[in-house]
Amino acid sequence: MNIKQKVTKLFTALAVVLAFGSITASAQDRRDRDNNRGEIRKQQRQQSQQFNRAQMNRAQVNRGQYRSPAPQRMANNPGYRPRSWTTTRPSYYRPPVIYGGKRFYTYNDYYPHPFVSFSYGPRWHPVGFFLRALVGTAILIDLNNRSYRYSDGVFYEPYNNGYRVVPPPPGAYVPSIPQGYQQVSVGGQNYYYFGGAFFIFDGNNYQVVEAPAGAVVYNLPRGATQEMIDNFLYVQYNGTYYQPIQINGQDAYEVVQREPDNQPQPGQY
Repeated sequence: MNIKQKVTKLFTALAVVLAFGSITASAQDRRDRDNNRGEIRKQQRQQSQQFNRAQMNRAQVNRGQYRSPAPQRMANNPGYRPRSWTTTRPSYYRPPVIYGGKRFYTYNDYYPHPFVSFSYGPRWHPVGFFLRALVGTAILIDLNNRSYRYSDGVFYEPYNNGYRVVPPPPGAYVPSIPQGYQQVSVGGQNYYYFGGAFFIFDGNNYQVVEAPAGAVVYNLPRGATQEMIDNFLYVQYNGTYYQPIQINGQDAYEVVQREPDNQPQPGQY
């Protein structure tokens, strides 16, 4: 074999080796790409599963937050209105929560939210607060053989050589209420709410009235306490129960209509 033939044979062998290497490299590249695609698809599946689980958990949380009261028994029909109410007061179309021998009626769904008491300023004090002396502008009020003092939206009575804060006495008239009150309308009647007390205005003075069932307020004062009623956390202040609700995305409280758990008489609906 001459030199030319040897060179030709060497180049031929080298070409075969290069071609085989190229084929092998191409196959390896394809395998790497396939592996990368598989890994990417795997990551996408995992992310999708995680997102779906998050959505399911969020839905479960929302269902827990927006749950409606489930009464122990459905004794009342929709459209209940207490006998003492006028026809301008809307009927209740939601069944009551029945607990402890009482029925708890509300217009709005129960919506649990954190309770934070509201401060009505340095001159407002909760029931039971004691002062040694009152400001000279305090107003004297005599009602039902009891003597009260009124100052800055708070009622006091003489106690232990000083004055103690008492619940606002229904029927008492005062010439004014402090700024920061909330106007509330229930059944066509306008009310003024301040510091846990409700008033109506007669054109000259403000009269203390019982908390009207169905009224919605956005703040409750210091001294209010939470109370569990059939797995629902209500807020109680001066004997009035408030159900946590939400109105247009804002936390609020509705005055609860409480009644003895008796069967309704004909004509109540």
